[in-house]
Amino acid sequence: MAKRKIRSVVVDEVAKMRATLKNLLNDFSTIEIVGEAADYESAKELINSTKPDLVFLDINLSGFTSIELLDEITCKPKVIFITSRKEFAIQAFEINAVDYILKPVSSDRLKNAIDRVTEFKKNAKAMSNSDPAERFKPDQIILLNFDSKLTFIKIQDINYIEAFGNYTKIYMNDGKLSITYNSIKNWDNRLPSDVFIQIHRSSIVNLLNVAKIEKWTNDTGRLFLKGIEIPFEISRSYFFQIKKKYKI
Repeated sequence: MAKRKIRSVVVDEVAKMRATLKNLLNDFSTIEIVGEAADYESAKELINSTKPDLVFLDINLSGFTSIELLDEITCKPKVIFITSRKEFAIQAFEINAVDYILKPVSSDRLKNAIDRVTEFKKNAKAMSNSDPAERFKPDQIILLNFDSKLTFIKIQDINYIEAFGNYTKIYMNDGKLSITYNSIKNWDNRLPSDVFIQIHRSSIVNLLNVAKIEKWTNDTGRLFLKGIEIPFEISRSYFFQIKKKYKI
């Protein structure tokens, strides 16, 4: 059975740039171009009508920034920004962009970004289709993406996990960071419950790395991980569950 292609849209004001990008994308068998747009309004209409999996998006669109456009579309495609402007990179990643590529675009750079999209889809499918009872073991090895490079890691070497929009940030004991297209709920269903604990709707921590827990205001708590000065908030409901489960 043939794998479903990544339905993609190309958005750029410059016709020559759209043509160049489409030509580069022809080399990727996983990509299917379902449309292109040259300005803000046509891009919004195209994305809303085709509901693509992925959008290759320039920053400049008819006097607007395409970051504003993402607030007006009715679907949530993955986004790879392709632009000549460096100054929007941080803002782009804050809204969960898969990648931020500066022009001129190389085939290798494009491949790294598309590989990330493919890996996110695989991780999300594997996690969402798994049996909640089928938890990882602490010494189990999985693959995570670090700076566009897949690396084998042990579950027990995860320090903490934070929600990041539709993604999650996985912080390792050695300080490395991986961003995956996944949810806190899916991670909580798969992580070994004797090692990891959810303390807030947006965070999970490794119990082996906890330095101390203390009461805070309004029946909430604060948790300190070894080597990290800033405490983590424990919400009221999770603090109650922690005390009930662990307090002697």
